[in-house]
Formats: sequence, structure tokens, C-alpha cells
Amino acid sequence: MDKIFIRNLEIETTVGVTEKERSQRQAVLLDLYVFRDLAGAGASDDPHKTSSYTKIRDSVQSFVSSGEFNLCEGIAEGVASLLLKKPLVKKVKVRVRKKKYALEPSIGVEITRMRNG
Repeated sequence: MDKIFIRNLEIETTVGVTEKERSQRQAVLLDLYVFRDLAGAGASDDPHKTSSYTKIRDSVQSFVSSGEFNLCEGIAEGVASLLLKKPLVKKVKVRVRKKKYALEPSIGVEITRMRNG
């Protein structure tokens, strides 16, 4: 299956369980994989036959930056639901890590969700 990807999308949000964590916004890093048929876009070189990378990025940034989350899992589920509402998207994979845990060791969550039906 074809996919569009956006890696290392950095977004500031409120995330955490403890009051200390939630007292200030934190940077999270997202990797997005949007699975859909890209054959028509590739064959025709027509931008109207694909998903706009800019619109994907902007909608995810808006959702995450305006939300408040306890867990990275909550961010991932919300982003997956948002992306699956887009036309022709069949499956998504969303990876979320707090930037402060992005290096050694890298810690985060990754989920894969498919469109129902």
C-alpha cells in the first residue's frame, strides 16, 4: 500500500499526568504515515489526485497544539482519528514521543489504525 509520511513534526502542547508536567507546554515529535492509493497521482502527476501534505501537517498541528492530553497515547489516538476522516485514507500509523525523550533512549508510542468498513 502507498503512503505519505511526515517525520519529526515538532508541536508544543500540554501533556503529562503530574501537575509539574502539565504546568508548562512541552514539545512532542510526531511521525505520521498516511496509507492511501497514490497510483493515480503518480501516473498523472496531478496534485489534485493526492492528499495535501500541507493540509495534513496543518490539521495535525492545530489539533495537537490546541489540546490538553494526559498521555502520548491520547495524542496518537486523536491524530489517528483525525487523519482517518480524510477522503481515501485507508490506514494510518502515528508515532509520538516527548522531545525530551527523543534521543538516548528514544521512548514513545506508535499506533496503527484502519478505516472501519
